[in-house]
Amino acid sequence: MTTPLDLVRGALALDPEAFRALLAPAAADPRLGLAVVYLAGLSLALGQSVVLFAERVSPRRFVSTLAVQAALFLAAFMVWAVSVWWVARVGFDAARPLRDVVAVVGLAYAPQLFGVLVLAPYLGGPLQALLSVWTLLATLVAASAVFGLTLAQAVACTAGGWLLSQLLQRTLGRPVVRAGRRVRAWVAGIAPDARGAPGARG
Repeated sequence: MTTPLDLVRGALALDPEAFRALLAPAAADPRLGLAVVYLAGLSLALGQSVVLFAERVSPRRFVSTLAVQAALFLAAFMVWAVSVWWVARVGFDAARPLRDVVAVVGLAYAPQLFGVLVLAPYLGGPLQALLSVWTLLATLVAASAVFGLTLAQAVACTAGGWLLSQLLQRTLGRPVVRAGRRVRAWVAGIAPDARGAPGARG
């Protein structure tokens, strides 16, 4: 029996069978993908929490801020997953239920579970870049597995989904992004600057 941990290990190893196993009738459930994304968001938030330490936020606010950042990360992922699903459907006539795409692309975020490592001095930037590339490769494998696409088609689908998600976030989603930053700053007890990003302590 394939366990969730086995699937995560397979995703980390870029094994297409891990993504196909998640699509089996008895296993097709987006909750594992969503759980991986949320935990990855927590890990990345912890890895980028230097400003919270610098502002000496209370333990309660610290934990709450991490939870909010993970939720915002999950929301951004959903925009990305829907974008990939739409591009595959329109551009390549590759129709799959959205829940399958969320499950499989979410599992592809497994490398981001190591996001806490970006907290390491001097190595944080290179490690973050490595995790991004690793996640991109896993997403290509996932897209190929879920849609039955060739590698070139998976690249085009993933790139198109990324461009669409970026366009949405910078147009229709801009007020939502700003509101998310303000909520994060409010939970942390840090006054946001004019752009809604955390600024000086209030």
